[in-house]
Amino acid sequence: MNSMQQPLKDSYIVSLRMAGFNCRYDGTSKYNAVVAKIIDEGRAFPLCPELLGGLPTPREAAECRYVEKELKVFTEAGDDITDAFLRGAQAVLDFAIEHKITKAVLYRNSPSCGKRTYDGTLSGKLADYPGVAAK
Repeated sequence: MNSMQQPLKDSYIVSLRMAGFNCRYDGTSKYNAVVAKIIDEGRAFPLCPELLGGLPTPREAAECRYVEKELKVFTEAGDDITDAFLRGAQAVLDFAIEHKITKAVLYRNSPSCGKRTYDGTLSGKLADYPGVAAK
């Protein structure tokens, strides 16, 4: 699609895991029939920011937390994998801009896609900030 074309009517970016792809950190999916239907109708583009950022599947679980007023992502072992999350988020944003897509269906509580995400303490507590791609 070039910049002169109109956006696809009612197009969405959707979380790849909701399309049934086993791309979650633990190698599973979170299939959602509604998401699958809009993909089948050609109205949605399934993407995974974590894979686009270069992370493998399966991979170590990760959570977001703020460090010196900056959102960071750390694995359970304490490795900072923020750069991969930022690369993936930028890839999704670039795709959305290129194709003039302004809507997304993202997976809850994900460190990439969540409107809210876990707070980085590995305690199961949710924070009041979004994941990296959702932000």
